[in-house]
Amino acid sequence: MTESLDHVRVPIAPPVIFAGYLIGALLLNWVLPLPLPWRGFMGALGGLMAVSGLFLGASAIKLMSIAHTSPDLRRPTTALVTEGLYAHSRNPIYLGLFVIYLGFGLMAGTLWGILLSPFLLLTVDRAVIQAEEAYLQQRFESRYSQYKARVHQWL
Repeated sequence: MTESLDHVRVPIAPPVIFAGYLIGALLLNWVLPLPLPWRGFMGALGGLMAVSGLFLGASAIKLMSIAHTSPDLRRPTTALVTEGLYAHSRNPIYLGLFVIYLGFGLMAGTLWGILLSPFLLLTVDRAVIQAEEAYLQQRFESRYSQYKARVHQWL
């Protein structure tokens, strides 16, 4: 495996997928409004979720930095991080992005974000996570198999 080819191959960056779905939900709400009840409460809950998701994702990235590996899929993964948040989820960064996505949907007061969320998770799984897990399996072999057996993909 050469250094230039030693990274996960994905068709689109995960943050772009999440942003695309959020924009799609907002556009759908503009065309066919599906407002949420309790707008003020939902907006506050959404803000709390967005901040929580940002904290979750930033914490996961910090753990990768401490392990001297990069969250950038275009760079080689040099360490298998299994501590902290990674002891509970194999994808805490994506989980953080998902919580941010839901939070912004709630802040916008639209049900579309919630309705599109299963499709978003399916897209992230098929377009990113499957390739990422295949790469990590090849890179770390039995260590990754053992990690995968004890830690769930999302929670």
